[in-house]
Amino acid sequence: MYDYCYALNEGEILNEDHPKWPLFVLTICGSKVETLKMSKRVMCTLKHLPLRLQVFYENNAEKCIEMGGGGDPSVFLNGKLLFEGLIQAEEIKQIFEKLLKGDTMVKYATPKMQKEIRISLEDFIKLFNEDKAVLIDMRMPFEKKVWNLPFALDINPENVDEKLNEIPKDKVIVCACPTNNRSPFMATYLKEKGYDAKYLVEGLLKLMERLKGGKAKDIKVD
Repeated sequence: MYDYCYALNEGEILNEDHPKWPLFVLTICGSKVETLKMSKRVMCTLKHLPLRLQVFYENNAEKCIEMGGGGDPSVFLNGKLLFEGLIQAEEIKQIFEKLLKGDTMVKYATPKMQKEIRISLEDFIKLFNEDKAVLIDMRMPFEKKVWNLPFALDINPENVDEKLNEIPKDKVIVCACPTNNRSPFMATYLKEKGYDAKYLVEGLLKLMERLKGGKAKDIKVD
């Protein structure tokens, strides 16, 4: 456990050493000064709560407004506006304690149907080649700058609601992140929305390793 406070780095996970705790994506939107202040306050306040938070920043004012934020900063949890303004630590703690006690947070972070929504690499490739599955690349934009997946839908936790109309309901929807620490709650969320959603157990990194070199021909991509 941390014995000090600091502003988390982009993509850093608070309480990362507790893999069984639910993981959420926290986006702090606003000016650089205010977002870093809020990040430090969040870290200091929530480091003792049984949850993990992966933190991202958005300092473009227009994008913040498009996301639905008006305060400086605005804080989003899994793409949903959570609160606005540089509120005090006690209020932040109360917000998250209330969420942890209710269904809003936990049902998307700790899937009750986790075994049912798992899919392996080989099963995904088989269904994809039969045109029965769609892959969702749910990495954040900064992660996709390194390598891209042209045969996947580009949807992440921050924009999933506005892109629901792009997701077919007549196919298996396979959610994937680099490993598998974010994809289960995306799959569960889509399941709640009526999709036949699963998450890729081995993750995107293993998928790329499986398809490297001549084995790239194993997947049918137009």
